[in-house]
Amino acid sequence: MKTPTRAELEKMSYDELDELASELAEEDEAIKTIRHYFIDEFWKRMSEKAILPSDLGDGEMIGVSLEGTPVLWAKVEGKIYALGDRCPHRGFPLHHKGKLDGYTLTCAYHGGQFDIRTGACLRHPTETYPCQTFDVQTADDGTIVCQVVKGKPG
Repeated sequence: MKTPTRAELEKMSYDELDELASELAEEDEAIKTIRHYFIDEFWKRMSEKAILPSDLGDGEMIGVSLEGTPVLWAKVEGKIYALGDRCPHRGFPLHHKGKLDGYTLTCAYHGGQFDIRTGACLRHPTETYPCQTFDVQTADDGTIVCQVVKGKPG
């Protein structure tokens, strides 16, 4: 539907304005339905690539690819965290020979350290760029899912 200009709106009768308002409300409802469907489908696709809490032991981590994005899953004190599986310094996979000590993840390449809860850089050879973190949720079936959002780290 073409959005009317202010001049066109001023020329409309009350009945025409009422009809336009109804059409816009229907469009708004359609947009909400589409958004809802997209979000449901997005989480469904993500959960197909998700993990169960039992897949990781406490203090363990694994690297996976979600929607083409490298993601590191880590479990500390029974809680699962997800962050970008690339060191911001040189792009080295953090899960590959990296060390997880409590909430501190150490990159095996140059020794950069990151807090897996926040992605904050705790120690780094040169820069102090954070790791990207992802919102982690538990689905109804008990799987752990995360929403991968492309964008700048942090």
